[in-house]
Amino acid sequence: MAILVYSKTNCSACKCTKMLLNAFEVAFEERNVEDSDEYMAEAKATGFSAMPIIVMENEVLSGHQPAKLEELFG
Repeated sequence: MAILVYSKTNCSACKCTKMLLNAFEVAFEERNVEDSDEYMAEAKATGFSAMPIIVMENEVLSGHQPAKLEELFG
């Protein structure tokens, strides 16, 4: 399953989410929306604005959601 994590540089929720995904040994691709207009457009296209935005095959999450990540990957 390909997982994308849209993030911002100084976003504590983004850092916590990435740390949690790493702890669960989940492979993901990070796309910092501050690095690319294309990444920003992709993130906006999800319909969410709160970072991080996690895009999976059948689901999109917005914000730091440790309980949901535990449910999916723990």
